[in-house]
Amino acid sequence: MPQDHLRRLLCLILPWVQIATAFLPALGFGTSMAAVSAATRTPVVPAGYAFSIWSVIFLLAAAYGIWQFLPANRDSALARRTGWPLAGSFAANTLWQVTSQLTGSVGFGLLLIILISLACALTALFLARSTPEPGFGPRWIVSPLTGLLAGWLTAASFVNLSSAARQAGILPENGMAATLAAVVILFAAGGAAAALTWLLRRDAGWFAAALLWAFTGVVAANLGVNQVNIPAALTAAVMLALVFAVAWQRRRPAPLSA
Repeated sequence: MPQDHLRRLLCLILPWVQIATAFLPALGFGTSMAAVSAATRTPVVPAGYAFSIWSVIFLLAAAYGIWQFLPANRDSALARRTGWPLAGSFAANTLWQVTSQLTGSVGFGLLLIILISLACALTALFLARSTPEPGFGPRWIVSPLTGLLAGWLTAASFVNLSSAARQAGILPENGMAATLAAVVILFAAGGAAAALTWLLRRDAGWFAAALLWAFTGVVAANLGVNQVNIPAALTAAVMLALVFAVAWQRRRPAPLSA
């Protein structure tokens, strides 16, 4: 079918476009993501090293594109169901990267783009969960890709919210008001993360791993990597523990009934 061919082609090409646009500043176009992040830094933004998770996501996305394009997987129900939402997430991520790098800022328009990408990634994650398929690709490409992508974008949405609000002048730059706002946003992020982890049950492993990585980065950022903000660090640590506890609880086998 023409639609299937288009889906497979987009999923093959878009991951590489996503990777290529990440290097626009190296080619002299726009502002690096590190500089953009530094310009709108809040206590919700993780330490810089945490963003290295995109290298893993990009690699998995490229592997997914190749896997689903192979003739042997032409009729894969898993590829068919996850293909369109993943293509949407890849496209939205590309648009976010290009726009943020060319404008050098993170506003509410970019928050909308990342929310669209998150919606697509979560759709792919839940569709993958309901479409079990044996083999190396489903287990070691599709599962980690959808989990890590959805998990990181969940955290990134709240990071973008704080940065957009800071840039718009809604959040103060310093003082107790800035710390209180960060604590509220971190509580909201932890609550959303825990709720989604609970819904995913035993399939939450990769999703929870991305969120634990993000909250660890926030703790590190507020213990001196970016700044010293003890309330924000403690809140992030509590949210990290909450997500871990929920993921651990949901992965435990159900007790046998008498």
